[in-house]
Amino acid sequence: MPYQENLLTKCPETLPRINGVTGKDIAEPLLLLTPQYADCAARHNQLVDEINQRKEIRQ
Repeated sequence: MPYQENLLTKCPETLPRINGVTGKDIAEPLLLLTPQYADCAARHNQLVDEINQRKEIRQ
């Protein structure tokens, strides 16, 4: 059985850069990454769950 297409979507490789040493310089890229991280983590965790469920069914 094939995997759901959305689980096979790669996360973006280009990440916001930190352009200084102040708290603001660090906070701005982190705020941009927060939604991206949540989407990628959810997709990755679901894919791992799916693979583990398939392994259990086969055994």
